[in-house]
Amino acid sequence: MPRAFIFDCDGTILQSMGMWLRIQPALLKTYGVDTVADDFAEFESLSVMGECEGYHRKWGVGKDAQEVYDRLLGMLARGYSEEVSVREGVADFLKSAYDAGIPMAIATSTPAESVQIGLDALGIGRYFDVIVTTADAGASKDHPDVYNLALEKLSGIHGMKDVDHTDVWIFEDMPFGLISSASAGYRRVGIFDPEGRAPRPDVQANCDIFIDSFTELTLDRILSYED
Repeated sequence: MPRAFIFDCDGTILQSMGMWLRIQPALLKTYGVDTVADDFAEFESLSVMGECEGYHRKWGVGKDAQEVYDRLLGMLARGYSEEVSVREGVADFLKSAYDAGIPMAIATSTPAESVQIGLDALGIGRYFDVIVTTADAGASKDHPDVYNLALEKLSGIHGMKDVDHTDVWIFEDMPFGLISSASAGYRRVGIFDPEGRAPRPDVQANCDIFIDSFTELTLDRILSYED
């Protein structure tokens, strides 16, 4: 039995990338700057504060990054409560893992309060013991720190010791997260997000199990996985 499941949020379990692709240019528009969604690709792996620092640096918006961050948080609160949805098959998969007693966490670049709004609004927040962010970990998802921290917190909550990373599964839609988690020895499920920026072949090439939808994934498929 896997010791833990650690999930990315946006594009992986929540259909939220369309909202993000709308909000990012809308945020800059409030400062009088015209952008398109692709202008934000370079910030993809960063924490949201890291993104806001990038916006302030690149476009000179806001008196500082904190002001930009606070404005963005307000927009995200509405977006996560009203615009996002659960990806097909996610709720059933989470319930099966929860019923099997597998500890679960979220590892995300999005502020925890925004993620919690979305999870609770969609009725799946109860499945997760903890939400860990790249800001908490002090490193982007180009590094495995956020997954390590999520596992550390799950281990503390559930009294788990000496957890082998090969007994922990990471669920991600972005190649940089799949690659960095692999460098730390985790197993990986790669999920293609048709709303996201990652090409399907890049996701498929960097995971142990690839899916287009959680309707393709069962707990038995993970339990029976062999290298």
